[in-house]
Amino acid sequence: MNYWQVATGSAGRDYYQEFLKYGIAFVGGDQQIKLMNQVQPGDRVVLKVGKSKVRAAGTVVERNGCCKGNATIEGKDWLLDFDGWELPGYCYIDWHVPPNPVVVSGLTRYTIASINKRNIRQKADEIISSYPSCHVSAEPSNVEKLDDNEMLGHLIKRGLRISTADELINTIKRIRLLANYYYHQCDWWDIREHETRTFLIIPFLLSLGWSEQQLKIEYPIEGRKKIDVACFKSPLVRGADNANCTMILESKGFDEGLDYVYEQGQLYAESFPRCKVVVTSNGYCYRAYKRDEKGNTFDERPSAYLNLLRSTKKYPRDPSIEGGLELLGYIAPQTW
Repeated sequence: MNYWQVATGSAGRDYYQEFLKYGIAFVGGDQQIKLMNQVQPGDRVVLKVGKSKVRAAGTVVERNGCCKGNATIEGKDWLLDFDGWELPGYCYIDWHVPPNPVVVSGLTRYTIASINKRNIRQKADEIISSYPSCHVSAEPSNVEKLDDNEMLGHLIKRGLRISTADELINTIKRIRLLANYYYHQCDWWDIREHETRTFLIIPFLLSLGWSEQQLKIEYPIEGRKKIDVACFKSPLVRGADNANCTMILESKGFDEGLDYVYEQGQLYAESFPRCKVVVTSNGYCYRAYKRDEKGNTFDERPSAYLNLLRSTKKYPRDPSIEGGLELLGYIAPQTW
């Protein structure tokens, strides 16, 4: 029996809830996938936070005749589009969760690694023997793909000018080329939000029909923060105020997640009374959060999702959430 440590991600990309909900651990990257492929039934795994805390511990188990696999080969789509990241190496685990993270010494910074330190092994054994295993839910089912012609037809029905259709398709192609370059050829941490906003997000918004006169970059809220992109119903003129803002977009760096800070919704709701949707994007993936029915804030749960590299009709992580067509409806200027 071997012992392993696994990390659930970083700030904005924390997969802890999915690990527990589906009784699984998953990783991306060639080296991490190779290590994941070494686990065997009966091995024990600790779910770590940083280098000093354990959130859960568990035992590798078999389900449907296997204990591990590669989502690329098996077609587990939800692991191939985790808000834009491919995380195909996985194993099944019966997790046991203490009420609070357990402090230990000797964990490493690696996403997945073997554990040789006796104190960590003992702590894993204690957690597994002291707490019940988590209930395991069925994994998300695969969702239907979405092609460019469907997206284009959807936008034309909403008022996109026919003469701009070619521009939109060509822009999407350029975004895909650049996003693939960033994904496969660059250090993700080096592609900051200024690059994603300038080279990926703004070109997409313009091709959808927003004009430069309707967009304000790093738009200040008096005495508070700046909005990455504020989108206005009509062109900005001298003396314009927040009341004309219909959409807010928060741009993310390439290595950041799309999780939305819910508390910001209260600020936006107060400062932008006519804003209908808040969007987060890393340049090729988009999440939309619509204003709630009472108008007091924005929904904590995403309303729709689009990945321009792998477009689908539902959100792969949660098929109960709408997909690309609905997302385009939220961010198209014709909607507002």
